[in-house]
Amino acid sequence: MEQAGLLRGRTGTVRNSAGGFMVERSWQRCAAAHNVDPAQGWAADILSGAEFRQVSGRSVPLMRAALPEMRRLFDLVYPMGLLVLLADPDATLLARCADEAQSAHCRRMGLLQGAMWDEALAGTNGVGTCVRDGDPIFLGQGEHWRFCLSLLASFATPIFDAQGQMVGALNLAAFHGDSSRPAAPLLMDTLTLAGRRIEEQLFRTRYDGRKVLLLDAADGCSAPLVAIDEDGQVVGATRAARTLMHWTDEMIREQPNLLSALEGDDSPSFRKAEESVLRTALAATQGNVTRAARTLGISRATFYRKMRMLGIA
Repeated sequence: MEQAGLLRGRTGTVRNSAGGFMVERSWQRCAAAHNVDPAQGWAADILSGAEFRQVSGRSVPLMRAALPEMRRLFDLVYPMGLLVLLADPDATLLARCADEAQSAHCRRMGLLQGAMWDEALAGTNGVGTCVRDGDPIFLGQGEHWRFCLSLLASFATPIFDAQGQMVGALNLAAFHGDSSRPAAPLLMDTLTLAGRRIEEQLFRTRYDGRKVLLLDAADGCSAPLVAIDEDGQVVGATRAARTLMHWTDEMIREQPNLLSALEGDDSPSFRKAEESVLRTALAATQGNVTRAARTLGISRATFYRKMRMLGIA
């Protein structure tokens, strides 16, 4: 079927405030690149037990960090009829938290461990489109590409590991279409926060024993965290921190001094990040300037000078 014909079959208006452009872009891919007929029935392929063990084995750190957060999130959202799903970077479902009463719906919709929801197979969908674009997305009634998924509501956010690489997606799903739309901003914020907590757990586990500092207030699906050694040299950074500081893998391997890197730019975002680092160091040492300075690999006099410059009392 030609692209124009496929798109004519999707005449619904995208009313999505959380990633609407992503929905339209995904629809274009479904028509032009994936050649998915939206009217064709579809059932997710499910990995065999052996295949799932192999696939899930690659995501053990993610699952270990995510499962407690999934249970906490499910406790919050199950009264609204939502379930919680975790997928790997290929959009294969790894884990699910759902009410027993939802089991039949999950089997019918293919929301099962080992189900493959890659966008090229399923069309526009929460985890499949999220991992393809690397951004959060909300899909309400009629915004999935396939008509057979039209009543499914889906919220998804990517999860990043300690090296800033996307390792999967966290998903909220509901079977009752637009009933969750009024709460969409709140649900998306809650989901994004859960994704950041998983990222932080992955980061702190990877850099256990290192000092972890927050460069700025967390916003979006990644928090700007850095890990430093006893000399104040950066040994690790999250995706948001890498974006803020314009760091590449090679630059981090060279272990730049954190405060020296922040001093190299006078932009407001860098000044704010430097202030956040100093305040975090002070909080971690209960206000002891000498210990805070030692943590950052600078002298006590330099720490005081920076405090005066940044207006830290």
